[in-house]
Amino acid sequence: MNIKVIGSLDLSQIIQRQIDFLLNNDIFPKEGNEASDLGEQEALEKMLADSRSLTESEFESKYLKEMRDLKERAESKDYSVEDCDDYYESYNNTLVTVLQIINPIHLYDLSD
Repeated sequence: MNIKVIGSLDLSQIIQRQIDFLLNNDIFPKEGNEASDLGEQEALEKMLADSRSLTESEFESKYLKEMRDLKERAESKDYSVEDCDDYYESYNNTLVTVLQIINPIHLYDLSD
């Protein structure tokens, strides 16, 4: 049990816990290289690295842009046969999950 004051918990620790759970949990064990797990894992690892070096504004801007790019790509059907929808869906959903921790408004697509 962790006895630290909850206010000392930062975003990088939350993301690291998500990665640890994804890779090591017994509830939904990671089986091989499922595209959805790989999308989530890649998003979390990138966000973890950036959470240690970018400002809040830079972090939000970077990942909101990635979400816009993924949306445009999906809408324009600009992808190859080898692309995996499960990977990109999981990657995008992970971005949304982490961004909404920072600011709940990111749960909603306000660009329309």
